[in-house]
Amino acid sequence: MTDIFRGTVSKAYVEIDPPTQHCIRVCLFLDEAGWIEFTGIVLKDGFLLPAPLGCACLVTDISARHWGNANYEVTFASSYSREGIFYAKHVAEITAI
Repeated sequence: MTDIFRGTVSKAYVEIDPPTQHCIRVCLFLDEAGWIEFTGIVLKDGFLLPAPLGCACLVTDISARHWGNANYEVTFASSYSREGIFYAKHVAEITAI
């Protein structure tokens, strides 16, 4: 497993498909890396938006685990707030949302 992005979350965008209530994509702005877009979202316990903004985020390449539906693990945590984790099939650096 390789860490590919690390930074502080300062902005977040979540796109949800209204009919299915499925999370289509998540975009996080990491102060140290810029906008990162995640698609092919896989959730285990629902999605928690990083709160408060300013918490640490780590994106890890987990493709070596050979999970068919996820290649990346995204974790964010704050010692004084919620912790979250989700998985994504694809990740890309983008200039804006």
